[in-house]
Amino acid sequence: MLVYKYRDAIDIKFEGQKISNFERDLISIEKNYFWGTYYKDLNDPCEGLISTDRFTSQSNSLKWLFGRKKTESFIKVKDALENLMKQLEKVGIYSLSKTYNNELLWAHYGNSHKGFCIEYDLELLTKNYKHNFSVIYNNKIPEIGIEDIAIKSNDLIKKMFGYKYEKWIYEKEYRIITDDFGINNYYYQSVKSIYFGLNMSLNQKNELMNRLKGRGIKYFQMIQLPKTYKFEAEAIDDINTNKVTYLKEIPKEITGGISINFKIIKQNYWAIKGRGDVEIEIEKIIKENELLWLANEIKDNLFYNAENVIMVHYIANKNKDMAWATTHYQDGKINLNINGLIE
Repeated sequence: MLVYKYRDAIDIKFEGQKISNFERDLISIEKNYFWGTYYKDLNDPCEGLISTDRFTSQSNSLKWLFGRKKTESFIKVKDALENLMKQLEKVGIYSLSKTYNNELLWAHYGNSHKGFCIEYDLELLTKNYKHNFSVIYNNKIPEIGIEDIAIKSNDLIKKMFGYKYEKWIYEKEYRIITDDFGINNYYYQSVKSIYFGLNMSLNQKNELMNRLKGRGIKYFQMIQLPKTYKFEAEAIDDINTNKVTYLKEIPKEITGGISINFKIIKQNYWAIKGRGDVEIEIEKIIKENELLWLANEIKDNLFYNAENVIMVHYIANKNKDMAWATTHYQDGKINLNINGLIE
């Protein structure tokens, strides 16, 4: 399944901003993360609105049924609900749409077609995030009951953040819920395409392509069909080479000769622990400065906000029982440990 994020590409800094929206969004794509928004900062004032009337009614009924001896147990259940609700206050929400071709979304979130739209592979995007779902549109506020506490927070999260008033149905929204609001890393292969708005500037299109070169991303231009209210996406060429080099080679500028290929074998990230693990296969033994460049590149692009990253490096066509080298990022610096020979 493919999902979409509309961006406004506003290239001026508003009061209190260090960088423009356009620069902010480019950096997030470059560094492979999205921003999980605090739910009270979203544009719908009814976010997180739920009814606890059912829970209260069930509690009162059970107290009457079992008598005063069970009162303490019900107080614990109520406290559990309150504690769970406090935890949910910290979550982040990444709002997406199931369509790239909605006139209202382009108008509201795409800056009247002056912005762009990011296409993600949902399966890859949510690989590290278990709470993700389509928004349900209704004219009634969701109710919670004791059963929502019994099955931990899964159903409660969906009831709290997975329902919106039916007037919002045109957004066809899909949501990812993160443990904390703020920066959340994702697999870089998640980004598949970029759609340019009808009125996006040529300079911004070129800058975006240049900064994302070598990734194999497809580009589309939104066009208006003659004599209609309809828009379609038309494939356009990348202004750079179509060769995919991103996180696949140590460039010749670093090696001083020809580029050296590598591939990422395994990648894991635990947001709640701020930790990442990655295994990398290099085509041949490399120099220490090349290994340091590679470690910095992996940390900066795959684990942007991680506090602890362990990188294990193997040499192609060599025994994988023991790593050729390991690199460890911690406390703001990278430590190298080379077990085999270096070039």
